[in-house]
Amino acid sequence: MGGPAQAWAARALVAAAALAAPVAIVSPLAIAPLFIVVVLACLPCFVAARAWRELAAPLPALLAAGIAWAGASAAWAIDPARVATSLPPIALSACGGLVLVAVARRISGPAHARLGAALAAGICLALAVLCVEAMARYLDMLPTPHARIVALLGRGFDPAILNRATTVVAISCWIAAALAWRRGRRATALLLPLWAIAILPAFSSQAAILAWLAGAASAIGAACAPRLSRAAIVAGIVGGFALMPAIPNWAPFHDHFADRTQTGSVWHRAEIWSLVASRIAEKPVLGWGLDSSRAMPGGKDKVDGFNERLPLHPHNGILQLWLELGAVGAAIGAAIAALAAWRATRPDQDRAARFAMAGALAAALPVYATAYGAWQGWWMATLWLVAAFAQVAARAEPPR
Repeated sequence: MGGPAQAWAARALVAAAALAAPVAIVSPLAIAPLFIVVVLACLPCFVAARAWRELAAPLPALLAAGIAWAGASAAWAIDPARVATSLPPIALSACGGLVLVAVARRISGPAHARLGAALAAGICLALAVLCVEAMARYLDMLPTPHARIVALLGRGFDPAILNRATTVVAISCWIAAALAWRRGRRATALLLPLWAIAILPAFSSQAAILAWLAGAASAIGAACAPRLSRAAIVAGIVGGFALMPAIPNWAPFHDHFADRTQTGSVWHRAEIWSLVASRIAEKPVLGWGLDSSRAMPGGKDKVDGFNERLPLHPHNGILQLWLELGAVGAAIGAAIAALAAWRATRPDQDRAARFAMAGALAAALPVYATAYGAWQGWWMATLWLVAAFAQVAARAEPPR
């Protein structure tokens, strides 16, 4: 990359690639500040190099339409104040994400190789730390190293606190593997995803395991049958967005997953989604307003004397779009996701690019639909950072 601004942007992206996974272990919430710092470092390059020309025209327009619709929801929201406080960070995150994606598309030469090496190194460091904790959990060695460290810091131990870090690893390992393979690091390319799945079951994040499985199937499918894989991913996105509100109260689904013999995270989510689906049916077109999940009628009711019926958010980004922004907002979200998938999984890319793009994209989808709130700052930052890294992987460089 030429020019001081572009050189600084490249260094910032390389640093982010090295730090993303380790930062997620120390404190997942710190990913949002990391994202902000990298965006600020890339902004001069975005302006000086007119990098916005790298963006596909419909994507910024669709994001702008979604933000405008979210703002307009204040007119009918049950809690208009939440719209006013939630919209600015969401809009700024989208703008910052576009800056990163545009600048990442200009990464080439030595910076391209450095980013791949940094991403692999960061994931390996995260996996090494997680491996120590995983071995203790597998062998039932209590308290685990993580519990001991938390106790020394005088804080309460939550065994699920590392779930976000496992999610970051499960999504980003496919990009690192593809970049390593392209550079001739075949052993590293095979090690990263296999190491990840070896330790993921030790943690309580079923979303991370689903992410890995979806990423593996899609990455291999895109590498071997790119057109079929592309059609399957796009069809899955469109079908998922269209059918999601009907699934939670579909009798076979609800009777099975809401059964109390299931683990707590499973049956509780089934109860959450059942309430959300019922509220969607009450306001299917406009929704209840941006970030209205926190003020949803019936959300504070207890389902077992302890767990709230709707704690903070639906733990399903698609249902959250339907609930808060209605069919209009869900349609915009589906269009953004389908467009991103269609462009990211182009069959004319080299095999490594198809592997990275399809793997990361497919891994992110089940997490988005089962785990976190759509507007959580660390989660939006993670998705944008992964998208930027994937843009680097999409740019084929001659092997060195």
